[in-house]
Amino acid sequence: MTTRQLGLTAGALTRWSVVVGLAACSGLLDVQNPNNVAAEDLDKPAAAPAIANGALSSLAYGWGAILTEYATVSDELTWVGSRDGFRDLDVGNLTSPTNEFTDAAFPFVGRARWMADLAIKKLSGFDAVGALKDRNDLARSYLYGALAYSMIGDMFNNFPIGSDMRVAAPPLGRANMDSTYKVAIAYATAGLAVAAATGNTGYQAALTAVRARAEHAKAIWATLHPVGPAVPIGGAPALIDDAAANADAAAALALAGAAADWKFRFSYSATTVDNYIGAWVPSRQEMRIGARYVNKATKDTLRDPITVDAAGKNVVDPEIRRAVVEFLGTSTTQLYSPLTVLSARELHLILAEAALVAGDTVGPGSAFATHINFRRGLDKLQLYDPSNIAHPRPLAMLKYERMVNTFLQGRRVHDLYRYGERADLWQTSVPVAEAISTPGTLFPITQVELLSNPYCVRDPTACY
Repeated sequence: MTTRQLGLTAGALTRWSVVVGLAACSGLLDVQNPNNVAAEDLDKPAAAPAIANGALSSLAYGWGAILTEYATVSDELTWVGSRDGFRDLDVGNLTSPTNEFTDAAFPFVGRARWMADLAIKKLSGFDAVGALKDRNDLARSYLYGALAYSMIGDMFNNFPIGSDMRVAAPPLGRANMDSTYKVAIAYATAGLAVAAATGNTGYQAALTAVRARAEHAKAIWATLHPVGPAVPIGGAPALIDDAAANADAAAALALAGAAADWKFRFSYSATTVDNYIGAWVPSRQEMRIGARYVNKATKDTLRDPITVDAAGKNVVDPEIRRAVVEFLGTSTTQLYSPLTVLSARELHLILAEAALVAGDTVGPGSAFATHINFRRGLDKLQLYDPSNIAHPRPLAMLKYERMVNTFLQGRRVHDLYRYGERADLWQTSVPVAEAISTPGTLFPITQVELLSNPYCVRDPTACY
């Protein structure tokens, strides 16, 4: 089952502005935009679906925006164009506040957070007085809020949370960025209570999955902070076995259907919003798929380490083939390719990782093999058997499956850091890339905020 949630009309999007009438305007300048919504209309319960839809469209656009930079830092995308800002990211330098692309994406991420919080505030207020017509709109608003806060925790070293229109807020501080995951968990929990009351199992599955994802990401965050040469903390690959994440992953899988290849995705279209990353990669071709996935020189695609064809050659991994073909699309679809943000595949990998930590890896019936083989069965690949010495060892198998099944989902840089590995193009010569010299590094608060936020202007070190 694939959850597609962007089937909105243009009038339902977050193109809200206050219409100001000027007496001197006439003719071509005297235009009434049907998409404009007066601010006071947002206080009316009838606006609830549009408010929730606005939060969704802002989140989907912001996710595509920051994913463009994140995937370029990783080995998922490789810079091949003419824009030096993308080159800096490709070689592993993340922290310039003036990088034109992270600076451009920053406001879209901030807008997504603000819109999600606004939707939760407005719709929970309507709900409190019994004026909310469909409580599922509140449940999904909590889902969007959980995704927005998780996105910020995943992508940034520091971020100002709490800004409200013209009222600025101070940054959280580098040491406190895990609080974004705590908010995500709280939002998912609140949304689950609403979805349980309405009996909407679809939203229950998505909310439980995003909570599992936030719990797992919060545990990863702890292995990468403080950033620096000690990352991953302890030196060995940082593997996660988090009881809350494990319980929620199992519960989400049960809600989604044990055999389902469930995904929560952002869909894009000409009548809603376009896919920001689609504009830069398949359309403008500023980047292409990284050579670890699709090797342009050899014209080869990533091959499964176990399954071989009749000629004895390892087969191309069908999930990478599918994901690449879908993402690149055609001239008419490349601006609107869907993006996966939650999936049954990742939930199984969370549980496989926990089984690996627990040592439950003996034989094909082990918990580790069972969760690894979920997607392998779906994709008709040879099943993994840890007792077969010809198969990769469990850690190598986990790394491979995460590489494949979380492709372009905002997970890869974190995995490289916590495994103590490097993307193929991170610069090792002087000057050494920040991703190598200071592993754990993510994106900074950028110039657009540094110059406008009074807390940053007054104390720039607080916004570092």
